[in-house]
Amino acid sequence: MRRVRKNLAAFAVTAALVGAGTLAGASSASAATTWQAMDKVCTSYTALDGVTPKGQICAQVQKRVTDTGSVTGWRGRVILSPASGYGMKPTTYHWYTGGALAQVCAGGCTMKTAAWTSTWSPVQTLSSGPYKVQGEFSDGANWDLHASWGMWQTAAEKCATYAAGKVCVRYEVRHYRDIPQERSRLSYAPAGGGHIIPQSIRIGSVIDGVRTSKTLNLCDPSCTTRTSAYSATVTRTTPNPAGTNEYYATGTFKRPNGTTSTLKAAITG
Repeated sequence: MRRVRKNLAAFAVTAALVGAGTLAGASSASAATTWQAMDKVCTSYTALDGVTPKGQICAQVQKRVTDTGSVTGWRGRVILSPASGYGMKPTTYHWYTGGALAQVCAGGCTMKTAAWTSTWSPVQTLSSGPYKVQGEFSDGANWDLHASWGMWQTAAEKCATYAAGKVCVRYEVRHYRDIPQERSRLSYAPAGGGHIIPQSIRIGSVIDGVRTSKTLNLCDPSCTTRTSAYSATVTRTTPNPAGTNEYYATGTFKRPNGTTSTLKAAITG
């Protein structure tokens, strides 16, 4: 269980590092940049009675975009709106890029009893994250919020080359806010005037013998012959690992000779 969980986390960090290389190549010293909205998540909290309001907290992320449309960085902040009689104190934040925790306020924040917005974090250039900020209430309870999402990272891949072209199935992972996600991607690069007829793609797992999956029927309402570059995906929330685990992606398609083929990419542990 630990190995699979650590592997999935490592893929998410690697995705950030891969993103860093992409960003560096896309930006230029002379490009004009603007900050644009990317994600904002707000949560209202109540006391233990489930009725008395304690206030609202928001985590916000912006992306830095050049005049040519390239994203060159991200920044995050927290917005507090405490209710009367309650205080909120943000403590630390971090990005899901393998980085260490950082303080929201240099030297630590004080308890806030009125509306307050933190300064923007230093610019993050490895990947958008997600961004996680956390803290505590004046009654001692803790809180945390996530905003933004990371890039999709290929954790496993299976490809086959035919006279009609190359077909690949990829098992990909990322974090969307605080939710781990996985998806199956079927891609086709034609050759020699060939084609395929995609049938379905599936994302699934076998955890301690229990099978779950999500399938996308690519023949609904009818099958389509693909003669040019093609890609399709299906996504779901990643199930928690247990003792014995397999996470997989499959893609099924027909080749020009009428043969139905299935490719499978998987990680196990």
